[in-house]
Amino acid sequence: MNTYDFELIFKLSNKQEDANIYLEKLFEVGCDDTIVSIGQLGIISLSFSRESENADEAIKSAISDILKAIPDAKLVEASPDIVSISDVASILGYSRQYVRKIFEKDISASSPLPIHIGNPSIWHLSEVLSWMFDIKKLKKEDIPNSLFEIANITKEVNLNR
Repeated sequence: MNTYDFELIFKLSNKQEDANIYLEKLFEVGCDDTIVSIGQLGIISLSFSRESENADEAIKSAISDILKAIPDAKLVEASPDIVSISDVASILGYSRQYVRKIFEKDISASSPLPIHIGNPSIWHLSEVLSWMFDIKKLKKEDIPNSLFEIANITKEVNLNR
């Protein structure tokens, strides 16, 4: 079994509803491996550290558990997926300047296309990691395999929601 770290953000059907009422229900349905954040009214964010055979099972079981406790909640985002250069640097433990230098120096036909070009530009994490492996800026031992696996699944979940 592996441990997968990811975050799921849901919108509650009633924006005025206090998400605190769901804390006990979430625990009862199996979300005892999460930290719940309820800072924004009508939004509930759950940071999981879930043990599972694979990332797909971890995320799908978490979504299923949440929907058991909050049936009318709508998935907004699964992460890690959408990242800026600063996010990539933070995730990999590199400086932002080093990651920016990689992006500027190694832009080629194989480089990932941004989802959004702007300030900041953003990419899918799974595509950035694959590209960095391809251009030899990352080695398998540089990051846990579970991160690459979870980044692929969160991208799929976000694209399919």
